[in-house]
Amino acid sequence: MSSEEFRVVWSLQGFSKADEFLRTEFPISREQIPQLREVIKPDADDPWMLLGYDVPVEVWPAVDAILQCGPPDPGLDYQTGSYASE
Repeated sequence: MSSEEFRVVWSLQGFSKADEFLRTEFPISREQIPQLREVIKPDADDPWMLLGYDVPVEVWPAVDAILQCGPPDPGLDYQTGSYASE
């Protein structure tokens, strides 16, 4: 399925390490997805990163270079996320 067949919103999501609630969300554009695929290795059958993927702190400099999202909060765990837009 092509990403053009549906509307998707992607984001970098930060979840609290203490209670696992979503605390922050940073937008990811469609154009940034191919760049992120080089840093955060998605499943081979998930070309548009529709599933959630952990973002380890070790790759944060590369993620920040792509997204310009600033430094990670040490109290959060980060994942990519996506959902259908309206």
